Amino acid sequence: MSDNIFSNFEPAEEPRSKDYDNIKPFYASTYGNSRLFTANYNGRKVIIKALKAEHANDPKCRLNLKKEYELTSELDHKFIRKALGFESIPGLGDCIILEYIDGKSLAEHVRVGTLNEKQIKNVLIDICDALNYMHQRLIIHCDLKPENIIVTANDLRAKIIDIGLPETEYKTDRELLIKENEFIAPELIKGEEADPRSDVYSLGKIIEFISERNLLSQFKSVATHCTQFSREQRFDNITEVRSLLTKGISAVKIILLLLALIALAVAAYIYVPKIIEKNKAEKAERLAVDFNHEMDKIVAETPTLCEKYKLTSLDEPLAVPQGWQDDSIRFCQQLTRFFNLDSLHQKATTAFETQKQAILDSRQHDFDALLMTEFRQATDSVALQLKANASETSDSLMFVLANQWYQKTYKQH
Repeated sequence: MSDNIFSNFEPAEEPRSKDYDNIKPFYASTYGNSRLFTANYNGRKVIIKALKAEHANDPKCRLNLKKEYELTSELDHKFIRKALGFESIPGLGDCIILEYIDGKSLAEHVRVGTLNEKQIKNVLIDICDALNYMHQRLIIHCDLKPENIIVTANDLRAKIIDIGLPETEYKTDRELLIKENEFIAPELIKGEEADPRSDVYSLGKIIEFISERNLLSQFKSVATHCTQFSREQRFDNITEVRSLLTKGISAVKIILLLLALIALAVAAYIYVPKIIEKNKAEKAERLAVDFNHEMDKIVAETPTLCEKYKLTSLDEPLAVPQGWQDDSIRFCQQLTRFFNLDSLHQKATTAFETQKQAILDSRQHDFDALLMTEFRQATDSVALQLKANASETSDSLMFVLANQWYQKTYKQH
């Protein structure tokens, strides 16, 4: 995939700052109004969160960005990403300076299967500790989901990011939220006020997301209690959820567990090659299902893009319009988590190229149709002469004459 597919990440003007150097695009929100950059500050890597160019001068967006900083800057917890400052950077506008976290999202870890149950359980407990800290300060996350939880690369601990209301407005885009974000509590989608039980609902949905991939299935009942439609029927606070996640087991259960482990060890010794192959196949299958789901959505949008970039004039170039890159970057973001596997990367690249060629073919078809129509209606001397010399009026001959007319009439100018 060509590098220019990321062109719409770039700011309108080159960002310049005497304090921040090596500013590079990192991520652009698909439906929201923000974009992220990485930069160096005094030898330390940081994240710069800025508004997209079309929102940079919107007073409401700027106010929300400022409020987000004020909210996040109040928090100082080892499992919450820190807000380091709020500055105006030429070329980017108002920006929140955030702690850079080396790691991957919980969503990516679970989908690919890189964490074991103990590690995921530890991450969930970290999330509970961070949420409890926030709730004690009357702060509700409101947009808790696997993509907003980073698992650090060095010690596999959780870091919660993007605290506050999602960038998509609840009141105007509820149908979009229901479709795109299953982790948001129903009362928030209905426009009601959030409380700690709203985050309890989201945490329950995260546990469901993990359980669906055959991990931590013993906590399905906890997830069910968390995700009741009515908040009155959920756990009252995160502390109750944490208690169930860390609840001890009796001595009898420990003995039974040890016996079961011994039996499993014997079975594993005998069948370990088969078990390894089965696990690899299951991981590949889960990854393929997620990947193919995203690919199907991209393929389904190709006819819409062909219609969107329909050729309307013979003066237009037949190349793929610049706007196609803006649509493609959205698709690229959907597939980013799969690009570490060469086979899937190649398949995604092929899909984009196929989509691009479909647009080109559609525009060529539109061009041919426009050319025939224009030539049949043309009354200039060149057209009249070509028509007069025609021995027949078949479509194939008229198409040849139309191209001759186009070369003489348009190309010479």
